[in-house]
Amino acid sequence: MKTFIPGPLTDNARNLLRKLGYGEQNKFSGQTAFIKRTSSGDFPRYHAYVEDKDGGLQVNLHLDQKGASHEGTSAHGGEYEGPLVEQEMKYIVAWVNHWKQTELQPTQTVTPKKEEKKKGLWG
Repeated sequence: MKTFIPGPLTDNARNLLRKLGYGEQNKFSGQTAFIKRTSSGDFPRYHAYVEDKDGGLQVNLHLDQKGASHEGTSAHGGEYEGPLVEQEMKYIVAWVNHWKQTELQPTQTVTPKKEEKKKGLWG
């Protein structure tokens, strides 16, 4: 499942995915990939290819159900659509948009109070 999240972003793709619990994995065809385990074992896990694109974030997400079936191949049991993938994509989009709203808000200026002349203990 592919989704584009328009910018401006508060950080780069790598840092945003790491904030969401994804770990970087650099061994897939030169693309930067991230994985997020759903249990204590290696599988199932979410697998996302991400890139900074046009000021936003391009996310290509799927769910790996199991590892490669045959040695030397990359074929695996993956879900590219379905309720689990949709739910995780909504989670990613919601958090990135939340960070955009909270971190890019203009800071409020506080007007200083008039300084009063200090009085003594009895005055």
